[in-house]
Amino acid sequence: MPGKEVEGLFMKGLDALAKGNTLSALSSFEKAINIENSPVVSSYYAFCIAKERGQVRKAISLCEEAIKKEPKNSLHYLNLGRIYLIAKNKEDAIKTFREVLHNQQIVDELNRFEPRRPPVIPFLKRSNPINKYLGIMLRTKKKLIILYALFSLLLALTVAPVLLPCLFSEKPEVSSPPSEVRHEAAPPPPEVRHDNLVESKHDIPHTLELIARDKTWVFVNIDGGESKEMLLNQGERITWSAKNVFSLKIGNAGGITLIFDGREIGPLGEKGQVISLKLPPSIISRKDMVTLQQGAEMPKPAGNKLDGTPKALAQELKEPEKLKED
Repeated sequence: MPGKEVEGLFMKGLDALAKGNTLSALSSFEKAINIENSPVVSSYYAFCIAKERGQVRKAISLCEEAIKKEPKNSLHYLNLGRIYLIAKNKEDAIKTFREVLHNQQIVDELNRFEPRRPPVIPFLKRSNPINKYLGIMLRTKKKLIILYALFSLLLALTVAPVLLPCLFSEKPEVSSPPSEVRHEAAPPPPEVRHDNLVESKHDIPHTLELIARDKTWVFVNIDGGESKEMLLNQGERITWSAKNVFSLKIGNAGGITLIFDGREIGPLGEKGQVISLKLPPSIISRKDMVTLQQGAEMPKPAGNKLDGTPKALAQELKEPEKLKED
């Protein structure tokens, strides 16, 4: 009998949350947790007390206990991430949501985040104290004039010692008698060798273009270095370059088109499907990439698109080598 009563109170609380009535949901979850303290009820109860009573620390503790008891239940991660958002801790919220990207509600939460603005000084990391301080100042309109004045002064003090000696240094004039001027024939143009041209293309980086056909959240890591994430709206596109590999997570596989090294990859999946992939799917040499680009001029079957699977990509990359051996 208590189990049915707890289930009824829990469903009543979920219905209140769906309608946006957090206070009513808190009342139902509180009654249910007093009868039977289950992890799922405790998780939703934690979200409600954080939002209605501001008890963030207690709410985080309850959700973490629920995760320890049920580590595979994505609802606990969803509620914990929402509690971090209530506490304005966006960084921990995103980390929590990423733990369980297979949950559509969590993907929807991530899609609500707008892309982060680039750092004020691009060649410094976002976590650098200078970027943090400048970012805070830029949010205050009254300090913009002071910021630009200080930045201009800093730039002047940095560049002046280098430019002033160059501007005021006297260069000796070199003159030669007109009679000694000789008109020499222009040297012949250098011989162009095709093998040199091929070798110079070995350092051409990979390119990846993303075209959004629907609103899509994207996470990318380039060459194992800095990671980026963004929310692309319909019609937006972005291009990246990499020396070795792209690692991608896409929150809406059916809403985006990928063009890797000039070739479209697709279809990636259904609308709303979360996928992870690496491009290229296996490590290949730059010489093989040049051979692949030269083989693009040879006749190909109709509908020349990669289907997005590592096996198909590897097969496409091996075809020019077979032609070369023949």
